[in-house]
Amino acid sequence: MSISPQQFPDDEVVPADPDALLAALPALLGFPPEESLVLLAFTDRGRLIATIRIDLDLDEQGRPDFEMRRQLTKLGGVAARYEGVVGTVAVRVDAKAGPDAPRDYRTFFRMVDRAFGPAGGLSAGFALPAVVAGARWFHCFAPMIPEVPFLWPPEASGLLSDPALSAVALARAVRSGRQVCADRTEIAGQLAPLPHCADRPCRARTPIVPPAPPGPADARRCRLILDQLERGTGDLSCDRMNALAEAISSVHARDLLLALALTDRRDAAEDLWRVLARRLDGRAGAAAATLLGHLHYMAGEGVYAGAALDRALEHDPDYHLAQLLNTALFHGLRPSELADVNDFSVTLADQLDVALPPRTHRPAG
Repeated sequence: MSISPQQFPDDEVVPADPDALLAALPALLGFPPEESLVLLAFTDRGRLIATIRIDLDLDEQGRPDFEMRRQLTKLGGVAARYEGVVGTVAVRVDAKAGPDAPRDYRTFFRMVDRAFGPAGGLSAGFALPAVVAGARWFHCFAPMIPEVPFLWPPEASGLLSDPALSAVALARAVRSGRQVCADRTEIAGQLAPLPHCADRPCRARTPIVPPAPPGPADARRCRLILDQLERGTGDLSCDRMNALAEAISSVHARDLLLALALTDRRDAAEDLWRVLARRLDGRAGAAAATLLGHLHYMAGEGVYAGAALDRALEHDPDYHLAQLLNTALFHGLRPSELADVNDFSVTLADQLDVALPPRTHRPAG
């Protein structure tokens, strides 16, 4: 069972209309969910503070199997830790969902409601066969008193609006330029390996950075990468790639560079980390992918963060920071709860006399 927790910025556009909310799912997750349960936790003011997607694993009676029940209980506890949460909307995306869903899935949603009792229980439960324009959705579960985010009791069913035109999809496209992927494999495909460089012959070197306290060498490494941010990612020679691999392999340089996720050079850093994660191997590739995963994590882009951290652990299964961030993501730790990491990065930059770009972002959630 895969779990992809996400948190979103305070200004996230979240419709109070069930059709618009369901159409927003691909934009919220980064891809259209299939055979999934999507859980959206809201505050009493109707603000979305967390979205979680898990695989739909059912027993022969169509109820959550043992592993899914265990995960739901765990996720109910995770959701309860979000400040201000009062209720959760559950959406079952199931190819078999049809007109009988409100009756057939009643027990399913009651089990989800119990699991999320510590977080206020379910505000509503919906089912639909696919998150595509024209799909019919069904309102399958409602508490005695309708709760947020809906201003009135939802209709019994409706035809889904075009997800590509949802308010959330349009807002995300304007804010980040990120498009909804066709599926999760397309997100992972954005990190598929590329050749080290275009030089012939290629002279790729495996960097060796011996453990040492932070010092002038780390400052030089950081400045090299900050300089590369200004140059962009085009025309990276073999020698330049080797130098960047050596620089990013330093634990101290990597820790300092984590701060870029919250600066006005965030987008340039994302581009560079992705290129390095695809072109470098081993420890250097793991460091680049971990920096990319952390950057997405801070932005509340949980699916993208998970893909990057998976890539980091493919490069180096023992890469400790990737393991830690992956565990935090799995357990639903909010980006704002990792603020100490950024404080440490800024302190390290001061210690090494490395000038960081201005901080212009804050962690999501």
